[in-house]
Amino acid sequence: MGEEKLFYRNLPYRHIILDLTMPPFPQENGEEWNISNRTMNDYDLFVCEQGSALFTIGGENYRLKAGMGLLVPPDCLVNARKTSLEPLRMVAQHFMLYLFQSTDFFSHIKYDPLVCFPSPSLLFTLTDEIRRLTERGWEAWSPLDTGPLFMVILREFIDAAYRERDVREERKSHMVLEMIRIIDGEFTDPLLLDRLMENSPYGYSHTSNLFREYTGRSLKSFIIERRMEAGKDALMRGLSVSESAEAAGYEDGLYFSRIFKKYTGTSPRDFRNRI
Repeated sequence: MGEEKLFYRNLPYRHIILDLTMPPFPQENGEEWNISNRTMNDYDLFVCEQGSALFTIGGENYRLKAGMGLLVPPDCLVNARKTSLEPLRMVAQHFMLYLFQSTDFFSHIKYDPLVCFPSPSLLFTLTDEIRRLTERGWEAWSPLDTGPLFMVILREFIDAAYRERDVREERKSHMVLEMIRIIDGEFTDPLLLDRLMENSPYGYSHTSNLFREYTGRSLKSFIIERRMEAGKDALMRGLSVSESAEAAGYEDGLYFSRIFKKYTGTSPRDFRNRI
């Protein structure tokens, strides 16, 4: 797996958001099983533990077997039927995966919908735990119960399914990704904005608008929020306000305090005292 394939692994965790839109659906079907003319509003990952099924998604056929995963994208017509004599045992999970706040992760890449998981033993350990955590029923379920387990399954699926970055909007989207990488590593640099603009073929206004499309924030706001995160971290480690200002990239402690209160609703001193 080359560096190109790992671009999403270089993003800070806070920029990748998993939204479980429904509880997981563990199932075991010894008799006939089928899906007839169904359209999903979100992604649905089927993880097969035993047996097999034939899926038709958007006119394409996929045979799902034990140790495999099949990703059904939104707005696709789905038909499926059980094809094995043995019971069909699998876990299905509806979800959305976002880069930043609103960009569909899968719009950035080309991928194979049907894959073999590289480690079936890990896969089955995770699905067994998901089954255990959902035994009490959907009403008792919380995304915090199974979300971390599913994120591991999803990571394994993406690593196996990934082919290449999607060329659609490639220059713009990857320019934003590169800017975020630079911001996360060099947010204290007073010339950071100039450095970022060197990576853009557009003027500041258009660049900032593109950045907002992908992240939900303007370029300047994103930089300030990253600095505030660093300031909070310093305050939580017991540093003084002036030391926290320096850690966030501000030479003036008073200016840092004003910006901090504007973005967090509290002063740095009060924030530290509450810890």
